[in-house]
Amino acid sequence: MNSMQTSRGPAQQTLSMAWLPVLLGLTVICLESTSTMSGANTGRWLEDLCRWLWGHPDESAVASANLVLRKVGHFCGYGTLALLFRRAWMITLRLSWKGSRSRLPFSAAALAVVCTFFVACLDEVHQRFLPGRFSSFYDVMIDTSGAILFNWVVRIMMERRRRALLESPNALLG
Repeated sequence: MNSMQTSRGPAQQTLSMAWLPVLLGLTVICLESTSTMSGANTGRWLEDLCRWLWGHPDESAVASANLVLRKVGHFCGYGTLALLFRRAWMITLRLSWKGSRSRLPFSAAALAVVCTFFVACLDEVHQRFLPGRFSSFYDVMIDTSGAILFNWVVRIMMERRRRALLESPNALLG
């Protein structure tokens, strides 16, 4: 036995490992929620990149691309955070779940979306107090939509996998 196993039980180690990716995801969100990552700065970086690649870029096209990339970043970043939350909740609930196991995936996904919504709200409140950053409830809705869609896609993929295994246990091997 190593020192980690003697001081903490397997369930505590499992929970720590379940929530560590969430902590890393939250760290990324915090790093992106700074004045350095303001729309003006990312727009300037995008303009510099376009200038390096193609010469003199169209400023309105760069501004539009910057806006779209930032919103896609919100959607995908928070969608990914929601999947990290879902995984952590699945492991946590599995260790203590007293109800029907069939409700476990839905409960984990619902908790993941709620947690993601909460983080998105806190992020927007935080940005309200930073120079060069703005707070937008639309961003919270984009973030939450990403959380819902990413969880829905994972649910569909898992359901297809389950059906394939039921139809033919060797279906996924070939």
